[in-house]
Amino acid sequence: MKTSTIKNKAKSFGVVLFWIFIWQVLSTFISEEILFVSPLKVIPQIFVNLSDGVFWRALISTLSKISLGFIVGFVIGTALATLSYKFKVVRELLYPLILFLKSVPVVSFIILILFFMSSERLPIFISVIIVIPIIYLNVYEGLINVDKKYLNMAKVFDVGILKEISYIYIPSLKGYIQSGLELSVGMAWKSGLAAEVIALPKYGIGTLIYNCKIYLDTVNLFSYTILAVVVAFLFEKLVLYIFRRIAR
Repeated sequence: MKTSTIKNKAKSFGVVLFWIFIWQVLSTFISEEILFVSPLKVIPQIFVNLSDGVFWRALISTLSKISLGFIVGFVIGTALATLSYKFKVVRELLYPLILFLKSVPVVSFIILILFFMSSERLPIFISVIIVIPIIYLNVYEGLINVDKKYLNMAKVFDVGILKEISYIYIPSLKGYIQSGLELSVGMAWKSGLAAEVIALPKYGIGTLIYNCKIYLDTVNLFSYTILAVVVAFLFEKLVLYIFRRIAR
């Protein structure tokens, strides 16, 4: 088991090195550093930014807002899916709204909502409306696919609602919820950053990225982007880990 884990980590590390090599090769062909920067300059800058208090303040601000928006969106999406499963009229009323939230471009939401909301709160709200339709559709799909034989058996033996949820619904929904989480975490992070780039809150990774564009600071642009990707990856892993522990 340990040998397999070591091999998988070595393989992942090799893949990362391969793409860094490709990056370096491309940077030799594109001589203009204002357009494309070598990893030999970006990687040291990453460590410089990791020791910068401004970066950590921006990261904490962005992460807290997106996390809050994700949690609220997950709760609302799950609640709406449950109501749609129980009541046909709710499902019919919500269908156009969910379709609308799923189809409208994120940038349209950002620009429209910015007229009514401060730049500090915008990433939270954007994350909420991006997460809701993803969680709603996954949870609802899971609910309608719960084995009816188990539900009928629970009624026959007069099983309590808590046990019905614990032993029938949660095991059936686990795969659907996990799929929804994997998709919605990344979407919440990307949409939240996009909201920051446009709204420019006082502190935020999106604001730092926008400033790189203003000052033509391509090295920091690459650095902040890579750090944002790493944080999004770790955030997703944390959310899935918490979900698996709760599901058990």
